[in-house]
Amino acid sequence: MSGQSHARTVLLVRADAPQLPFVAAALGARFTAVTRDGWSAVLVPERLDPAALAAAGDPHSIAVELHSDGAARRLRVYPPVAVLDAHRDWGDQLAELSGSTTLEWAPAEASPAAELVADARHGQDAASDGAGPDVPEEAPGNDDAAAPAPRGADEARTVTAVESIASLCDLDPAATARLENYARTPSSALLLESVLQLLGLPTVAAKIVEGQRSLEELDGVGDYEPRSTGLSLLDSVSVEPSATDVLSRIQRAYVRRPGLLLALGGAEVALGAGLAGLAARGGRGARVFGSASALMFSDAALQAALWASVRARKRR
Repeated sequence: MSGQSHARTVLLVRADAPQLPFVAAALGARFTAVTRDGWSAVLVPERLDPAALAAAGDPHSIAVELHSDGAARRLRVYPPVAVLDAHRDWGDQLAELSGSTTLEWAPAEASPAAELVADARHGQDAASDGAGPDVPEEAPGNDDAAAPAPRGADEARTVTAVESIASLCDLDPAATARLENYARTPSSALLLESVLQLLGLPTVAAKIVEGQRSLEELDGVGDYEPRSTGLSLLDSVSVEPSATDVLSRIQRAYVRRPGLLLALGGAEVALGAGLAGLAARGGRGARVFGSASALMFSDAALQAALWASVRARKRR
């Protein structure tokens, strides 16, 4: 897929697959997400505020919103919620910061650079024909109202956004210069991907928002919906994480091979039966053996429930 027929918004948030069931429950919204390296590229539903989704992720991490309709593009960086003023509404603060943390690219044919090139070519063509360039007649009325907005204002907004994003993402001067260069680059299908790569973030979000990759072609895709706390907990422990820490590796191992859960549960049942036999003999350690036996049986039941949850999610 090289393009898309409709606008699409994707939010890149610092939350791995095990956290997303709780995010869906907290927001009361259903969404689809692709996880990479502890980040989630969430396809933002129409009625879900991206700012609310950004705040639901890691409070100490940024979130990045990408938007594209195939021609115009937008990238917005949300600051960590932890750095906002705790005594003010975080939504109001994010709205105030929106203009200074957003980069926008107009469609390439409507960009100022393209207009300058077109004007120059038009002037050359007119000169070669022996006629001067067309001069529009001045319309009567208020000249100031008809004047276009100065490009200096757009330039100032771009510089401010680049500086703010560079600060939020801890970019060095060389990377900041590259970001400023991207901000002045005409809109293209590879632009958002280049910016994400510069920021050190998963580029899969740009591929999704540009429609370059369908969800069926990607690994780590999951659908999440609001559920009760207990069911959200089961969903959380039955999805495959994308992070590389020890706990994520353990969970990834049993999600990929659910039979490990049954093997562990069977071993716990056998151990619990042995401990129960020792407890039945009585003696000073009978109470300890009995408690340990009950713990083994309880954990074996938990492993069986987890196995069923993993299998059920794989069949969805």
